[in-house]
Amino acid sequence: MRTTHRRYVWILLLLCSLLVTYPGADALPAVRANNGNVLVNGDFEDSGFNWFYPNHFLAPGWYRWWINTPPATMIPEYDDGRRENRWPPYNGVHMQVYFKWGSNYHAGIYQVVENVTPCVPYEFSMYVNSRGNVGTEPHARVGLDPQGTQITLDHVHNDLIGGQMPPLTTWSSEQTALYVWDRVATTAEPLGTRLTAITFANPFYVGANTPWYDTWWDTGVLQQVPFPDGKLPEPASWDSPYINGVGHSFAGDTLNLSWNTTVPASTQVWYTLERVSAPVTPTATLTETVFLPLVHRSTNWQTTPLNPTPTTTHNVSIAGVATLQSGDKVIVRLLSRRPGPDACVTEGWGAEFIKP
Repeated sequence: MRTTHRRYVWILLLLCSLLVTYPGADALPAVRANNGNVLVNGDFEDSGFNWFYPNHFLAPGWYRWWINTPPATMIPEYDDGRRENRWPPYNGVHMQVYFKWGSNYHAGIYQVVENVTPCVPYEFSMYVNSRGNVGTEPHARVGLDPQGTQITLDHVHNDLIGGQMPPLTTWSSEQTALYVWDRVATTAEPLGTRLTAITFANPFYVGANTPWYDTWWDTGVLQQVPFPDGKLPEPASWDSPYINGVGHSFAGDTLNLSWNTTVPASTQVWYTLERVSAPVTPTATLTETVFLPLVHRSTNWQTTPLNPTPTTTHNVSIAGVATLQSGDKVIVRLLSRRPGPDACVTEGWGAEFIKP
C-alpha cells in the first residue's frame, strides 16, 4: 500500500516537473494576464534583447519604426536600458531606450496586439523619460491604431510606411518636461480583433550647444477599461434597422428580453420601471413654471452589465420586477455596439412592456 502511495507521489512530481520545464510554460506572462495587460513584454523584462542591424537592441515582442528622411543620421540608436548602467529604468531591470547626438528623430517602437475584443475601450499607457539639453522639447506620446495596422514592413525595413501614421490613430497628450518619468495614456476601441500600440518621439532643440536626445520607455500596459458610467454611448436613434426579432416574456420577478442584430455586436439594456398604478402626489402647484421641467425631466436609466462578446443573438434578463402590479410598465432600451468603417457605432431600439 505504501509503495503504491509513493508511486502516485512520484508520478505527480514528474508531471509538475514537465509543466515547469515545458518550453511553452512561462509563469511571467500568466501573471501579466491576470493583471489584464494584453501587451507582449509590455514591461520589457523578457530576457535577451534582440540584436538588429546596424547595432540596435530591441525588446522581444516589439518593432522599431522611424521616418528616414535625409540625412540618414536621423535614425536613432536603440538599446537595452539596464539598471546597472547609466540608464535606470522606471521599474524592474530593463527598459527600451533610443538616443541620438547631433540631430533629432521621428522614431519609436510599436506592437500589433492580436485577439482583442472589438468595440470596447482599451487604454494604452507607458512611462516616458526624455532627456537632452535644457530647452529641448520632448514631443513624446503614445498612440493606438484601432485598425491594428503593421506600420513597417518587417524587422529589416523599419521606415514608416508612407511616412504617415495610420489616420485613425488616437494619441495621448505630449510629454513637456525633461528628466522626469511621466505616464502618457490614450484610449481607443478596436474595429476588429487587432490594435497597434505605438510610442512616438520627435524631440527638438534650438540653441548654441550640440543637441543630444534620449527617449526612455518603460512599464507599458494595454488593457480593457469600462465605458464611462458602465454605459454604452447613446445611439443616434432608438429605431435601428440593425436590431430585429425582439421578444420578451415575464417570468415571476424577471423580464426576459431577446433580440437579433444583423452583424455581430455587444449587448446591454437600459431600463426603468414605471408604476402607472401608483397614485401621483404632486409636491407643488402645477403652474407653467413647474410644468415644463416635469415634462422634460431626464430618465434615470438603470443598466445591465455590458456583454462585450460580439454576437448576433442577444439575451438579457432583468430581475426585480416582482414589485410591479398588472398594468405597470418596464421601459427598455436595447443597445448593441458594432464596428463601423471609421469608428464603433451603437445601435438602439426602444419599447415599453406592460406587466400582465
